Amino acid sequence: MNAPTAGRSAFLRMLSGAVAVQIILSASNFVVGLMLVRQTSDEQYGYYVLITTAILFGTTLQGSFIQPPMIIRLTRAAGAQGRSDLIGGLLRDQRRLLPLVGVLLALVATGFLLAGRLTWSIAAILACGALAFVAALRREFFRMVLFAYRRPNDVLQSDFVYCILLVSGAYVATLTRLPAAVAASGLALAGIIGGTLLGRALWRHEPWNVQAAPGTLREIAPQGAWSGFGGTAHWLFSQGYGYMVAGAIDVTAVAALAATRLFTMPVALLSIGIGTLMLPTASKWTKDHPPTVVLKRLALFATALAGGASCYLGVMWLARGWIFDHVLKKHFTGSDGLLIVWSLNAIVTVFRDQLLYFLSARGLFRATSVLTATCAVISLSTGFVLMRYLGTVGASLGLLTAEIINTLGIVALSIREARRAPALAP
Repeated sequence: MNAPTAGRSAFLRMLSGAVAVQIILSASNFVVGLMLVRQTSDEQYGYYVLITTAILFGTTLQGSFIQPPMIIRLTRAAGAQGRSDLIGGLLRDQRRLLPLVGVLLALVATGFLLAGRLTWSIAAILACGALAFVAALRREFFRMVLFAYRRPNDVLQSDFVYCILLVSGAYVATLTRLPAAVAASGLALAGIIGGTLLGRALWRHEPWNVQAAPGTLREIAPQGAWSGFGGTAHWLFSQGYGYMVAGAIDVTAVAALAATRLFTMPVALLSIGIGTLMLPTASKWTKDHPPTVVLKRLALFATALAGGASCYLGVMWLARGWIFDHVLKKHFTGSDGLLIVWSLNAIVTVFRDQLLYFLSARGLFRATSVLTATCAVISLSTGFVLMRYLGTVGASLGLLTAEIINTLGIVALSIREARRAPALAP
């Protein structure tokens, strides 16, 4: 087997492993959402969605701050010792920060409870959600590092156990009087055990330096701050609508948005799963090939993914009546309009994500962060205005508008960078 063929074969094996990871995660999250939609009240499901949205914010901020500069440094690291020092330093800094995050969340919840702003049941939901939040950050760190090492199969084994625990916890939650809190507790337990398994897998592959000097997070801050800012801004316009809807309408409206978006989840999770492998791959391509070649590869890949997503979502649209009648066993006001908007949003997002890796591999964090922050403002302001005239569907339309503008901006930035990069080469 010649070198190019062997390289393509290795890439396809890694890609299939990353896809397998997202298949089981997508399936388990779909099952959990389905159980909670069918067997709990809209209010309890809405609270669970708000918890998972907050967890997504935390993992997005951590990943966007650490992952791009970490991958760039791993690619340029001087041997195994350099990689060991880098991962050991990052892990040591994270272990110092996580307890502080947990204490801060607990203090905020306690303050609201003592002030009479929370009931005991909601306080219990927040406490379980805070534990799940901290466990998710620890687990996602190890996942991020293993994907950076291009070891999706190690992640797959751990995530299989994680998914079993997650689904089991959700099932138990449906049998209780406070399903949101119990489901969040199951999420925390799954995160703790899953993170432990991932840490052991990473140690077996390449042990980190447990005596690494602290301060690695501070060292990567010049790059990580911009990518972290961009990740936070992206969460605001891609997920922040949930809190806006909860405040402007009520928690049950969040349930309607989340339930109709549930069937586009496989597309989003597939894009996220591939992204954990595509960023290291794009960084390697950037090192070995001209920028125009890298951009063409990612554009073709993005087009293929968007085409596959369109076929899947077309089937979901044709089967929507059966889905709402027999799968969800619930109907929501404006469900057809919500399903159309979420489907278009998923197609735009899966295309956009692949091109974003080109800009991240080139280190253009500031430009993408400013663009994302601008789109966050557009998303929330447009969604808030449209909610006054169209109801719940207005929030999703605001998000779709921002996603289209963001995608067009990323395409323009990518083309400009590909054209100017050869002129900047030494």
